[in-house]
Amino acid sequence: MLFLPQFQDELRSAVEAMAHQPLHELLIEQGILPALARDLALKALQQEVRFGPEEEQQVLSQVCAGMDCAPPASLEGDWIATLPEYLRATAKQRWDHLRLQKALDNHYGERVEAHFLERREDLEHVVFRLMRLPQQGLAEELYLRLVDDNASFGALASRYSVGDESLTRGIVGPIEIAQLHPTLRGVLRSLAQGQLHPPFLLEQSILLVRLEHRRAATLNEATRFRLLQELLQPDLQEAIDAGLANLGRSLAMANRALSPELVLAGG
Repeated sequence: MLFLPQFQDELRSAVEAMAHQPLHELLIEQGILPALARDLALKALQQEVRFGPEEEQQVLSQVCAGMDCAPPASLEGDWIATLPEYLRATAKQRWDHLRLQKALDNHYGERVEAHFLERREDLEHVVFRLMRLPQQGLAEELYLRLVDDNASFGALASRYSVGDESLTRGIVGPIEIAQLHPTLRGVLRSLAQGQLHPPFLLEQSILLVRLEHRRAATLNEATRFRLLQELLQPDLQEAIDAGLANLGRSLAMANRALSPELVLAGG
């Protein structure tokens, strides 16, 4: 067992410092209160949603899809409790998702297409081959072999690449282009399908890259929901920050309202 007296002293000092810190400030510092505030804000957003009579059966069918039970008759009351117990957690998760989806559509649906047009380039997926090489001279030699001799990129990557791409014959993807390093992202955007880029430096390696396939982004249901969530984030964060600030002010006022006599008496 390790004997660390300095650790014990520092741990005691840290706990004593935390004990003198207002609880809500400590919870914010540890990330607990912001996470709780986020969950409660999303819950409030979901609870404002109402489904019309013409939507009920569709919603219930979506919630109960693939479940070994008949959907409830309506969304009235605690209808999730009428389902078998082992299905309730799944039903609750789907129900929360549908309510959030509708809430986001109510608030941001008119903006999502314009947002998609702004984000479309970043949402495309690419498949490319890549070699990570340690020397410029080797990179130029392999580049010429690929261009002039029609050498196999996969074979050369397996033999010469110093990255994990040697295990995949140089293949990377499909991957969303926005997830890549900005330099690599710019190179891939400049290439046509099947085109090879001359060697270039990225951090500590010389790269050879050939674009294999580019798949343009489409505004499908999953992408739409993701973009709606993106539009929500600034407003959600603003609401959380305001809520935490209001909480801090109200707690400070409550502490100031305590008279010295009550404090001394422990009341």
